[in-house]
Amino acid sequence: MSPYRRRAALAVASLLLFAPATSALAAGADTITVRERQVDVNPGEINTCTGAIGTIIDDEQDVFHITTLADGTAHLTGHSTVTVTFAPDDPKQVAYAGHETFAFSESSNSRTFVTTTTSHVRVEGTDGTFVTVREVAHLTVSPTGVTVSLDRPTFICS
Repeated sequence: MSPYRRRAALAVASLLLFAPATSALAAGADTITVRERQVDVNPGEINTCTGAIGTIIDDEQDVFHITTLADGTAHLTGHSTVTVTFAPDDPKQVAYAGHETFAFSESSNSRTFVTTTTSHVRVEGTDGTFVTVREVAHLTVSPTGVTVSLDRPTFICS
């Protein structure tokens, strides 16, 4: 990419990033950012691909942005990156290690609630096999009830 196009792309991206912040400030918005790190240890989990029982360990880093407006509107976004391992109770079984990413957004006001999530997990086994999990989910709730709902998970053992 030429230096001119790179600068133009950066200028457009900056406008797209800062325009919502400017409107949020004008509307009297409160915004906070939360960063968290945690390790979850989950014994007794079943590897659906092999049937082995073991422990899943998630080393997770999360970032959340929460914005609330004076009119009661709220926006929440989050993103997680996770190092995932599966250690089987039986050391003769396949162990797995890999990564997960998870993102979500929520918006709500006095009339509607909308949320969307995406996740992707891919771990590699000590025998060279892979487990891949992907999911996209969306929900919209209006005063008359749920108007849109979808959940599209995929699970692949390869």
